[in-house]
Amino acid sequence: MQNSSLSNPTTAINLNFGDYLAIREGELSSHLVNGIPDYAFSLDQKLRQQLASIGSVRAIAKSLVAMTIPYYKQLQQIEGIAVSPHQYPEIYAIGEDCARKLGIGIPQIFVIYSPSFDAWTLATDEVSPMIVLSSSIIGALDLTELKFVIGHECGHIHNLHGAYNTIVELMTNELCETIWNSIPTPGGLKFAIQGGIMLFLMRWKRCAEVTCDRSGLICCGNVTAAQMALAKLVTGGVERLQGINLEEYLKQIQTVQSTPVRLVELTQSHPIIPKRIEAIRLFADCDVLHSWCPDLPVTTTIRSKQEVDGLCEQFISVLAQNYQSQEK
Repeated sequence: MQNSSLSNPTTAINLNFGDYLAIREGELSSHLVNGIPDYAFSLDQKLRQQLASIGSVRAIAKSLVAMTIPYYKQLQQIEGIAVSPHQYPEIYAIGEDCARKLGIGIPQIFVIYSPSFDAWTLATDEVSPMIVLSSSIIGALDLTELKFVIGHECGHIHNLHGAYNTIVELMTNELCETIWNSIPTPGGLKFAIQGGIMLFLMRWKRCAEVTCDRSGLICCGNVTAAQMALAKLVTGGVERLQGINLEEYLKQIQTVQSTPVRLVELTQSHPIIPKRIEAIRLFADCDVLHSWCPDLPVTTTIRSKQEVDGLCEQFISVLAQNYQSQEK
């Protein structure tokens, strides 16, 4: 009689669900440092700790967000299209895969019509997160590039950016701002956020975007796709402009680094695109990325996260001057 254990290859597989959970928990916890994802940009962590230490700022942010998010989510149910296994399953599968990779719950993704090339995440500590994708950004990106974008948005959830990220989106994103302004809120709260606190929030948000670009790269596992997704934010993904020379594009930043015009970035919620592409290039050589994506090809010398963060800090600041791109 034939030995069934030899003829059935599945007998060697451990089907115990408890064992699977323990292994999965171990895999995810190995990527946490003091409860924070190991890929998070150091300045993101530092500035967020400073925000958390100012109790009034967190209280104000949570109050504003709590008044707005429930209404906004209901509005998306009316005006947007909710992604699901039966509605745009390719997009749902990307969100599901990103969530599995990072170890978070699958976020609710909505698609809305908009000529703006945009994606954003809204969440609080109490309300389940939602990701909104504009029709334009979906139409301009291939599936790997779209995975970078959705992975980036999942990074906000994974890193618990929560109320701070949402309040910046509400006050800087044109579509969110329209809703925000239509909801009556105490003027004092808005004034408090729009004052000096907003500049600090903007500085933190720029650093948080570096963290989330890293999350996007971890999810899509393709450095070129991540860079091209960012470049298409500038070109709008127009067919005739897709042959962008990244080396030439990155040289542009060097012409303005020592001029006052660079200060315009102080009021922006995202770093300028050349900086984001450069930050992706640096992280592509980071040991942390290769621990998440062991199959990613190694083309240069692997750097420690501390070294990568140190190089990022040299140019991600608005006041930085004379940084030289790490050309490949």
